[in-house]
Amino acid sequence: MIDTTLTIGDFSIHEPVTAFTDYLITIIAFIYYWKLPSTNEVVKNWRLFFLFISLSTFFGGSSHALFAVHEGWKYKSLWLPMQFINGFAVYYAQKATLLSVLRDSEKYNAWKLSYIIQLVAYFIALIIVQKYIITIIDNAVGLVPIMILHLSAKVKEDYYRYIGYGIAVSFITAIVHGIKFSLHAYFNYNDIAHVFIMISLTVMFLGVRQKATSLP
Repeated sequence: MIDTTLTIGDFSIHEPVTAFTDYLITIIAFIYYWKLPSTNEVVKNWRLFFLFISLSTFFGGSSHALFAVHEGWKYKSLWLPMQFINGFAVYYAQKATLLSVLRDSEKYNAWKLSYIIQLVAYFIALIIVQKYIITIIDNAVGLVPIMILHLSAKVKEDYYRYIGYGIAVSFITAIVHGIKFSLHAYFNYNDIAHVFIMISLTVMFLGVRQKATSLP
């Protein structure tokens, strides 16, 4: 990758566009968290999903901005919290699904237990391996079933499709990362992926807001 470091006086900002788009996600996700009421357990868990996404991307943006070399304990002091917090975001999305799509499922308790086991296993694997591939696997294992459950539910609420399609959009980021598709040194595959994450979160928020406004 071409060095895009921006220097202002004695302060250097590495990967400035990547950091900026991360911080945009932080702001957008926090706004969505702020705008959703805590009037219902399903909405409350989706609200926490947006909050933890916001916190995770804040640490992510900071790790991109402050470190040119992604190694060492200082870098990991930002990188690891980002990954741990992301794990909680996935978990709260799962809890929201449990209380909505899966609320009448015969396997309700099995799903509930699997979510707790996944969260603990993710944390243990992350501590041992400390590679981003662990987070990618956790996101896939956590979010793909949520997408499928929302899009294939026999009894659908109107907002389900927004959740399903929103998660589907988020997986475009995996393709962008996989082929390293970039438009410019200052708008590389990380930045493009962040744009798709913003779109994904917005589609999901529209669905959750529809759920919140439909409540008595």
